[in-house]
Amino acid sequence: MSKWVWLAVLMLFVFVFYSQTKAGEWNDKPVICENKEVFEKLMVDQGKIIIGAGDMLAAVRTKDGLSDIPAILPMRIYINPTTKQFTIAEFHQDYMSYCILAFGEQWTILGEVS
Repeated sequence: MSKWVWLAVLMLFVFVFYSQTKAGEWNDKPVICENKEVFEKLMVDQGKIIIGAGDMLAAVRTKDGLSDIPAILPMRIYINPTTKQFTIAEFHQDYMSYCILAFGEQWTILGEVS
């Protein structure tokens, strides 16, 4: 084979493996979901207030698996300004429930003086 054929094969090999190693992948992350009223009472009981909100694009499951079309779901960020605990949740109107995506401690706003 000529050196150009070998070069083409090498370039194809590098392209295929490089693109596969850089591709993202979907992972299933367990979330906990709760009735809207129960969730909102929990936020009040924990002294958390909404500090941010937005509409997020989320992968959702259908009977055929992950949908190719993302759902638009309201997302909320709650914090307790005293304890610095936080919760990030999405709201599902069809089920009247919130799903907690993340929660934790030591919430800070970048540039905020402690």
